Amino acid sequence: MTDLVMLGATGHLRSVGDSLLAQGIYRMAQILDDNTPIGTEMCGGAVTGRFDRLPELFRQGYRYAFVSAGSIGNYDVKRRLYEQALDLGFTLVNIIDPTAAVARNAVLGKNVFIGKNAVVNSYAVIEDMACINTGAIVEHNGVVEQFATVAPGCTFCGAVHVCRGAHVGAGSTVLQEVTIGEHALVGVGSVVTRDIPAGMKAYGVPCRVVGPSGY
Repeated sequence: MTDLVMLGATGHLRSVGDSLLAQGIYRMAQILDDNTPIGTEMCGGAVTGRFDRLPELFRQGYRYAFVSAGSIGNYDVKRRLYEQALDLGFTLVNIIDPTAAVARNAVLGKNVFIGKNAVVNSYAVIEDMACINTGAIVEHNGVVEQFATVAPGCTFCGAVHVCRGAHVGAGSTVLQEVTIGEHALVGVGSVVTRDIPAGMKAYGVPCRVVGPSGY
């Protein structure tokens, strides 16, 4: 298996790591994190150092990485790690659980995570650093932009567009052709029937804007 450097030892890594093991392509050779104690074991790997070791690992011959840091409320750390890894020359891989269903004509960017029993249907586009969590459904012609998160159990009807950095909470349903604006936050269990403006927080059945997202 190919050695992989994981960037971030958060709760998100536990989901990603289990799918990584099931995928059977990469070995979690190194985990870097600025806050988790060195030696902490996670999903068959262990924290070996801080993020500043990334250039050293590249010099040692590591060439593949995955940014597994969390991002709820702020994805600045993820963005920084993503940009640094690419600048150093790392290849950012996708982790797709074997139970997920990804259409043959879907388009995936770099460092995409697609979790257990998720569905990405025909002509959907999942951009760099997007996360499609456990059991989420992105129907045909959907777009999930960079750094956006689709939480567990979401259902997107056809041609839903989730803009950069937005977060759609667990169990939400989004009507066809609705757009979730950049850095918007949709609360858990919402039913979204109309566009959500950029930078706003919305929730409910039906979903209504209640104020700034704070992202």
